[in-house]
Amino acid sequence: PGDGDPGDGDPGDEEPGDGEPGDEDPGDGSVSTDCETAASDGFVRPFPVDEALYPFDSCAFATPSGRMHYIDEGPKDAETTIVMVHGNPTWSFLYRNIVQAALGAGHRVVVPDHLGMGMSDVPSVADFDYRPRSHSANLEDLVVALDLNNITLVVQDWGGPIGLGMATRQPDRIDRMLIMNTWAWAIDEENPGDFHALVGWSNRAKSSAEMNPNFFCEFALPTSSTAIAAEVDPTEGELFEQVLNAYLAPGVDPDTGEPLYDEPCAPMQIFAESITDDDAFQGEVEGGLSNLQGKPYSLYYGLRDRNFGVLRCDAMRDNACPGTSACVCDASFLAGDATCETPGAEQFFLCKEADGSFLEPSADRFEDLLGSETLIRRESNLEAEHMIQEWDPEGVSRFLGELLAAP
Repeated sequence: PGDGDPGDGDPGDEEPGDGEPGDEDPGDGSVSTDCETAASDGFVRPFPVDEALYPFDSCAFATPSGRMHYIDEGPKDAETTIVMVHGNPTWSFLYRNIVQAALGAGHRVVVPDHLGMGMSDVPSVADFDYRPRSHSANLEDLVVALDLNNITLVVQDWGGPIGLGMATRQPDRIDRMLIMNTWAWAIDEENPGDFHALVGWSNRAKSSAEMNPNFFCEFALPTSSTAIAAEVDPTEGELFEQVLNAYLAPGVDPDTGEPLYDEPCAPMQIFAESITDDDAFQGEVEGGLSNLQGKPYSLYYGLRDRNFGVLRCDAMRDNACPGTSACVCDASFLAGDATCETPGAEQFFLCKEADGSFLEPSADRFEDLLGSETLIRRESNLEAEHMIQEWDPEGVSRFLGELLAAP
């Protein structure tokens, strides 16, 4: 189990229409009465989430290694089905605002949680390897089992390689794509070029986990979750607590901070390792992107993202900027009262052209690989960080609407 081949398991066990609606009261938000997968029958959420924030019913799909939670909202006969794919360390909750906007426009929306994340099962690493190839295979099995077509694929973070990997193997099901703060190509750890920051993050995560196996549960997940919650509710009031708890709950007890499983936050840790360890899979995705050329797509990137936004340089480590661009400190990226002379400010050095434009290697690479002829719109948000769905949900929804309306 978990070797990532789409043929693993028997998707036929999840033919649409199998099973009866769940026994749970549909009003409690635990189980949908309109799921098309048998594993949805009797599914109970592993933790509560505020219904006002996440007003969706839950479905479940049986993979060879455990049940994958997903939401399937909107009319089944909608002309367009939007499939949204999350990354690390998040789950379908990340897309909640964009889902509601898409439903308001009459679309069908399917958003899964990868195994080990969100409300999906958390098998041991002996039963599932948590590698992106395996996640992509699970996603493909779900798409095939639900027989989804005319898909508008929305991806971010690890959702990029996972979702686009599925799309390269099922191109006839894909209509268009919205790509945000992600990548889909192999990165050479010894010669990462414009992606040295991503390799640096992977290596820091590996070394941190060697010193503390609970690194992701005790530091990475809480840090990321707190930053997102503070963006949603800067007053740190009730909404802050609701969002924080929703992001913490899949991995740790929000009250005690203790890990919930015997292998603490292994799914998140393995994702970080896979940036360099699974470059063969990323290379396969890159090679398959030619299957998606000719399909309309849009690019929307948050530039404050250290890994996928503006190309970072480091005046202290001499990470050179390419071409005619220069490594400069841009004060607009600094927090609070910090200045470019503040110790540690070297992390805010960016590659900038003489005309003031920033270098954006991830978005540039996608435009090169997919072609500019079918690029509907490309835009960058100077204020948004990595989880652009939280920093600018209205902008993401607007971008998605424009993509769907394009010929």
